[in-house]
Amino acid sequence: MKTAGTGDQSGGIGVPDTTRMPQPGTGNIVHALVVAGGSISTATLSDVHPLRLDNHAWLRREAARARIIIGADAGAGHLWACGVRPDLVVGDLDSLDQETIVALEAAGVPFDRHPTMKDATDLELAIREAVNRGATSVSIAGATGSPSDGNERLDHLFGNVGLLGHPILREIPTRLISPISEICLITGPESVCIIGAPGDFVSLVPLTDHVDGITTTGLAYPLHGERLAWGTSRGISNELRHATATVSATAGRLLVILQRHHHEPLNG
Repeated sequence: MKTAGTGDQSGGIGVPDTTRMPQPGTGNIVHALVVAGGSISTATLSDVHPLRLDNHAWLRREAARARIIIGADAGAGHLWACGVRPDLVVGDLDSLDQETIVALEAAGVPFDRHPTMKDATDLELAIREAVNRGATSVSIAGATGSPSDGNERLDHLFGNVGLLGHPILREIPTRLISPISEICLITGPESVCIIGAPGDFVSLVPLTDHVDGITTTGLAYPLHGERLAWGTSRGISNELRHATATVSATAGRLLVILQRHHHEPLNG
């Protein structure tokens, strides 16, 4: 099981004991935070919504957990805006404003520049660099929201989800994260632990024709060694019954998506 996540009291898609992994930032773990250019804000939520929060505080907390911090193009702007100095900026810099580029250069942040015409997205290049620098687990922020210019890019969204299956990440726990959701990929035989709050949604989306031997604990609608098929919706909108749950599969590829109703407290 190579799913990322902290597996601690802060919640999220976590790591069960079977992974033999300590929590990110401790022991032999080299946890990397890679930030892409999509929105990480909850500003579209109402002021009274339980998930309305300070996205800068959220990103600072995620950065504090990481030993490696990489900004993929405009993702470096997200980091800089909340007071986090990235270890590296990767990309063609077509969406990072010049003022931020100058400020990052003045702060001594190194750049790994690439041409605009290339065979991989800035995010994929940044993930590769994180692995090359020794990352043993990876969290990817800014990969599920629309760009800051407001133009929806579903191609990037699905492409970013697809990066969870990149061969370079096969043995590296990886998750897409936002202030309100987390996504990971399990490839059977594999299992994952989920830590959240009762009522949080957990959805299971097959990425292969069939995913076999799916077993869950701690969910409102349990599965016991069952099969989910690509193109069906049975796995959508399950719910956490308690603070923790597990999902396992014996064969096939399965997206595990946690959608929070409440966020954990942030300390800035």
